[in-house]
Amino acid sequence: MAYKCVFSDIDGTLLNSKHQISEKTKKKVQQLAIQNIPFVLVSARMPKGMHYFLDELQIKAPMVSYSGGLILDENQKVIYSKGFSVEMAKRLYIKYYYQIPVNFYVENHWMVDEIDEGIEEESIITGLKPEKLDLNGIKKVHKLLVIAESGIVDRLEMSLKEKFSGLKIYKSKDTYLEIMDESVSKSSAIQFLCDKMKIGLHQTVSFGDNYNDLDMLLLTGKGFAMANGAQGVLESIPTHTLSNDEDGIVYALDNLVGE
Repeated sequence: MAYKCVFSDIDGTLLNSKHQISEKTKKKVQQLAIQNIPFVLVSARMPKGMHYFLDELQIKAPMVSYSGGLILDENQKVIYSKGFSVEMAKRLYIKYYYQIPVNFYVENHWMVDEIDEGIEEESIITGLKPEKLDLNGIKKVHKLLVIAESGIVDRLEMSLKEKFSGLKIYKSKDTYLEIMDESVSKSSAIQFLCDKMKIGLHQTVSFGDNYNDLDMLLLTGKGFAMANGAQGVLESIPTHTLSNDEDGIVYALDNLVGE
């Protein structure tokens, strides 16, 4: 297939296990830019946690943050924003019930009221530092994130789904529980951008490794599950590529897209 746009998850996909972009992958993405093929980052991260990678890749392209809750154009201007009310966020304030710090994400702000080991680790991974929680003047929250032991996350996911509607509550990994508006998805963001760029979905390629990538991988013309992906993703997506430590994106674009 002749593709006109590439959509890529970041963690576990674009980044290797050392949280780095390989030189081989950088070179391939820069070649795409020369061919006017956008390489769009699609992540649950906040924009500030994604800008660095665009700079490292030396490209200008749209960007999808909060798994579709916030979309920025190639000049990093917000062109789409969807979240839930601060009132709902306060009702969801899990710490009161479970004594677990909660991460609040509002546009380019990451706010917490307490820092624990999980939040410290997230800070190291993203290279960002959280701000002190302050919801004054805030009208919309893009995401809540809970980082806890897998057993606690499992119980919390079940409990919140029973108590609240209108929200998307899911694990992005065993120890991470993400909460967003139910209409937010990577696939809806891709559809929005394809319409804006006048590119058909059949002309797109996507890469991902985890459950929150599934809808994206199923929507695009060709969706590739990374070899290091979650077992359920590998079982749901028929086309696989090499792992994130083996330049799986480059391998697929060079060898598999046309098959």
